[in-house]
Amino acid sequence: MRFRDIIGHRELIGNMIKAVSAGRIPHAQLLWGPEGNEKLALALAYAQYVNCPHKLTAGEADLNGLPSDSCGQCPSCLKFEKLVHPDLHFIYPNNANGGSIKKDSRSLDYIEEWRSLCLATDAEFSFNQWVETMGIGNRQAIINIRDCHQITEALSLKASEARYRILVVWMIEKLSPSIASTLLKTLEEPEPQTLFLLVSENPDQILPTILSRTQMIKIPRLATEEITAYLEKKTGMEEHAAKEIAAASAGNLLSALSLCANSETRKNFHEDFATWMRLCFKVDMAALIAFSEKASAAGRENLKLFLQNCLEELQACLLTANHCTRWLHPSGNERTFWENFSKYVDNQNIHQYYKLFNDAIFAISRNGHVPSIMTDMSMELCRILDTARQKLKKQMPATAGGHD
Repeated sequence: MRFRDIIGHRELIGNMIKAVSAGRIPHAQLLWGPEGNEKLALALAYAQYVNCPHKLTAGEADLNGLPSDSCGQCPSCLKFEKLVHPDLHFIYPNNANGGSIKKDSRSLDYIEEWRSLCLATDAEFSFNQWVETMGIGNRQAIINIRDCHQITEALSLKASEARYRILVVWMIEKLSPSIASTLLKTLEEPEPQTLFLLVSENPDQILPTILSRTQMIKIPRLATEEITAYLEKKTGMEEHAAKEIAAASAGNLLSALSLCANSETRKNFHEDFATWMRLCFKVDMAALIAFSEKASAAGRENLKLFLQNCLEELQACLLTANHCTRWLHPSGNERTFWENFSKYVDNQNIHQYYKLFNDAIFAISRNGHVPSIMTDMSMELCRILDTARQKLKKQMPATAGGHD
């Protein structure tokens, strides 16, 4: 992975390159930010750049606007790009899969699956995708004590080829707090020429003692324009379609790619949302339970996309209620629904809607029981809509009297 292959983040990459050129390479760095923003890819590109003996400059090659980059041709770069360099080590959440790995799993047991997934996705995949790749079912994926011992063993050896030994720890927040102390001394006083690259989506879940030993680098969401340009180049889709998907992805490259792969599914999101809200409005519990079961069968990733789309629908309804429709580009069916449903979305209850949907997305990401999550959501939506309906009824007489 080279810096010029990364989508966006040009200013951040430029600062990384300057730090390396000046010899200021912090031994432990935490790259953190939301899902789908190229964190892991950036860590891999940085590892390859640091160890490339034949770095290129902008005068030597087209580096996509960057002042320098790894050459991508030397033996070191070729091994890093295939993720097989002997001085590149990985730690990631894992567990036994009940098959080939029945117990006492560690990251090294899944290294082939890890490499395959990284290479197939350009190092951009979700936690749930990784769990599904391992095939561990409902077992919780964590970084365990055996992984900590693996770190100690790997770093006890001298670097065989590279200038820096690299240890990439993906989803460091999955490290069990009870064993975190085994890493503290290693993080604080590593062997010379050792570089820790920690990757996280939720740094608030990382122990403060670990955070204090790292340099935190925030990786922001990708810009809509950056995702648009990527989709046009990657998929060959027309600009207006790429813009629509990029805007819907909210800076999440994974969401954008999933929307491209499931364009037909996305067309049904609006109708599914409208159906769901009508059932909640009527408090049809039998139909709502059936809806929850159907939604659960779609899979976690598709369901997360659907719920994110629901948030966008609610935003559109709120904008409609506040007469701010110039930012919206609905179809005829969407416009009619938004105008009707906007009566039940206001500046007060929008916070309830948003919390409900965001909490559900988080719970699904954490492998929560999907049918229960969806049923609980439906019941809460019934309550929110009933409150909005009662509020609307109280306002109607006063409005009518005012017109008289």
